Amino acid sequence: MRSKYVAYAALLAIIVLFFTGCDALIANVFKSANLGQPSADKIKELDTAALIQQAGITSGAVSDTFIQTVISDEATKNQVLETLQGTVDTGTPAEAQAAQALILDIKLADIGADTVMDNLNAAVGQLATLANSNEELKPQDIINALLPAELANNPANLASFIDNLAGLGTDVDTLAQKIDANNGTVADGLDIATIAQTAALVKFVEIVEPASGYSTGEAIANAVEDLKNDSNADVTKYFAAQPDIASLANDASLNTLFTAAGLSDLLNKLKG
Repeated sequence: MRSKYVAYAALLAIIVLFFTGCDALIANVFKSANLGQPSADKIKELDTAALIQQAGITSGAVSDTFIQTVISDEATKNQVLETLQGTVDTGTPAEAQAAQALILDIKLADIGADTVMDNLNAAVGQLATLANSNEELKPQDIINALLPAELANNPANLASFIDNLAGLGTDVDTLAQKIDANNGTVADGLDIATIAQTAALVKFVEIVEPASGYSTGEAIANAVEDLKNDSNADVTKYFAAQPDIASLANDASLNTLFTAAGLSDLLNKLKG
C-alpha cells in the first residue's frame, strides 16, 4: 500500500495480519448459542457466580443468547455490570478475572463489536491471502471485508463505534491486573487467546492520535470515507502522527495477556 496512513483505515485488520497463522487468535467467542436462558428480569437477580455460569465465560465460549438478553434492557445491563464490578473489586483474583472478562464481553456486544469480530473472523483468510500475494491490498478491500454496512456506509456510526472501542482500554487493563495479581495464572476456562486478540484491537485504537478538532473515531471515520473513494487519498490531515504500532509490544496489559495465552512471541513480532 502506498500510504503508511492506510494503517488507520485498516485498524481492525492490521493486528490480525501481523498474527496470521495463529488459529487461536481467530477464534469466535461471540456466537455460541445457549438455549433456555432466563429473562432479563431474572438475570437482574443473579449473583456473579450464576451470571458467570449462565454466560459460559469460563467454558471457553460465551452464550450469545445470554449476552443479547443482558444488553436488550438498559436496567438489566446496568445491574449486571454493577454486580460483576462488585466481584472485580472484592473477589479473589480468579473470580475477579471471570467477572471482568464478562464485563468486557457485555460491553463489546453493546457497542456492536460482535458483528465486526464476525466479519474479521470471516475475512482474515482472504485478507492474509491478498497481503501475501502480488496483488495490492487496497484500503477498500479491508474496509469492505471487515466493516458491516451500517458502519462502512455511515461515518457517524463508525466514529461512535471506534470511540466506544477506545473506551474499553480500562477494562482491558483491569483484566490484565487481575491476572498479574494471580501470579500470571488465568482463571480456569477463560478463552485468554481470544481476549488477547480483542485487547490488541482496543489498544491499537488507543495509540491513534487524531488531529486537533477530531475524536479518534471521527478521524478514522473520515479517513475510511476518503479511502473508500480514492485509494491514494491523503488522510494524514486527520491525524497528529503515524501510529507507533511497535509500541504495542511494550504495552504492559498486552504483555500480560499474550504471555498468559502463550503468545508472547507473536506480540514481539510487532517490534519489527
